[in-house]
Amino acid sequence: MATTTIERGQPGSKSFFKDSYLLHKLHSLSGVIPIGAFLIFHLTINSYSLRGDGEAAFNTAVKAIGYAPFVILLELGAIMLPILFHAIYGLMIVAEMPGPGGNIAHYGYGRNWLYTFQRWSGVLAVVYICYHIYDTTVLKYTWELTAGEAGKELGFQSISYRAMAWRFADPLYLAFYLLGIASACLHLGNGVLNFAIRWGLAIGKEAQKVIAILGWGLGIALTLLGSAVAINFSVKGHADRQAQPDHKAFVKMLVQEAK
Repeated sequence: MATTTIERGQPGSKSFFKDSYLLHKLHSLSGVIPIGAFLIFHLTINSYSLRGDGEAAFNTAVKAIGYAPFVILLELGAIMLPILFHAIYGLMIVAEMPGPGGNIAHYGYGRNWLYTFQRWSGVLAVVYICYHIYDTTVLKYTWELTAGEAGKELGFQSISYRAMAWRFADPLYLAFYLLGIASACLHLGNGVLNFAIRWGLAIGKEAQKVIAILGWGLGIALTLLGSAVAINFSVKGHADRQAQPDHKAFVKMLVQEAK
């Protein structure tokens, strides 16, 4: 396996591990496919909540995904494992950054500022994604596996339109989500150029400039879409959260209302 060893103290590495050429290519690939593709898909589904019939449209889309064959295997193999690989290898790259000041302490070029931004936006995105998976997927399956006959409906209601709106009505939750979704989307947008360079899709300076603009355009557009969804949920969930501040009790109430 081809490797590039950077001596301790040089920009970009503390030389704690050998930066594998192959793993780095797979890291950049996994950030776009499947993780980036899933992020676009996920935000598209969430955007159904912005329609005039937002609650019905969002809930229908969530139920349709739940009915997909082998959905658990798809979530593990096509989403969770790539995210785990991308996060672990990315955190190893962050650990190699020289400090204090990182790469920008050595070189002040724009690319080095973007290098530093990419690393720390990735750290924030990892924290956000871990919590988001726990707060939605893990809790959903916990309901399904522990609540007996009512588990399936409780699991669905825990990630339904009104349950998501209930979450976003908390100002701290909303602020954390806005920061997290911006980190994830802009990390993807900035990472598109790295992916294109590593995979030979953007060779010359002009091609790299175009890819960079397209990548940042995608990142900003996704950030705005995710923010619009979050703010809309926050407004719609205010009354429900005031009426029932306990999440478990609120989910059980939704099940009773659905009967």
